[in-house]
Amino acid sequence: MTNKKEKEANGIQSFRNLDASDIRADVRMDGVYFFRSSASYPFRKRLDPGDYSYCVMVRRGHFRLSIDFPEPRFIDLAPGSIVGVSGLAPHRLHSVPEPEAMPLDSFQRVPITEEIAAESDVELLLGVVPSENIALTNLIIGPIYLSRESSPECARRIWKAAELLDEEFVGAGQEYGQAIIVRRIAEIILINMTRSILIARGETDAREAGLVKSRGVSTAIRAFLDAPLENWSIDRLARLAGMSRTKFTEEFRRIVGRTPMQTLARMRLTLVARKILAEDTSVEEAADLAGYSSAAAFIRAFSREFGTTPLQWRKRHLASIELS
Repeated sequence: MTNKKEKEANGIQSFRNLDASDIRADVRMDGVYFFRSSASYPFRKRLDPGDYSYCVMVRRGHFRLSIDFPEPRFIDLAPGSIVGVSGLAPHRLHSVPEPEAMPLDSFQRVPITEEIAAESDVELLLGVVPSENIALTNLIIGPIYLSRESSPECARRIWKAAELLDEEFVGAGQEYGQAIIVRRIAEIILINMTRSILIARGETDAREAGLVKSRGVSTAIRAFLDAPLENWSIDRLARLAGMSRTKFTEEFRRIVGRTPMQTLARMRLTLVARKILAEDTSVEEAADLAGYSSAAAFIRAFSREFGTTPLQWRKRHLASIELS
């Protein structure tokens, strides 16, 4: 019981569910906080790496989010853009074209109570959730992006929540209950980001009865996150989900976009890649940790997933860290 309370106090509440049942559940964002930041062209920055999930809301300016891992991708951001990204995934937020000779640095954290200089080219509102579980989910499904064009209603609600956040820090006498209100605002933002994913996939409330079955998929994802290196099988996961093997596989792929085993393989490779970067881990040790029978099989799987060998990936990202 003590351990559970400690986790809740540290904000370790999970955004692990990827289905509509998660929207109906009580989402708690304990430990969340917000800050403002800005940048002037040219710039090349990153969000502080670690077991965090970030929500980046663009109030002013145009720039690009580039992610090399787990999949190479870039997203052009403009005023009104909202993107959720993991601090576990190496990334860059930069002007276009990217000033590659410029070292990476972090965004300055400006309190909500302070204004951003009007001469800044880019103005941001950023939310931070100190939760590895949320971050790992982002690595599975990739960054979450929406805009006023792609998800008008969800974006409108999120920006309305941002206005409430601004109002909460204006004037005196607002301290009572402020942490609870900020958390509730963060929950509104999270729920609408989740809604944007469901709407994009065509999963609306009209199909809610069928989506309840996706709770089984959520159970499997929880199991992945809690023990990704365990010896999982489709039959075992299907039993945990309370579904037949065939139904579980079909439902999982519909929601996540990959088969259960593909998702588990990607997650294992993600965790091992982090270990390769953080420690002096050999390819043989990494292969054994990820459950591959040989270093060659591990290298092939890593290259298929991330477009580069483990050693090339480590070399590139260590060089990026040294530049910063």
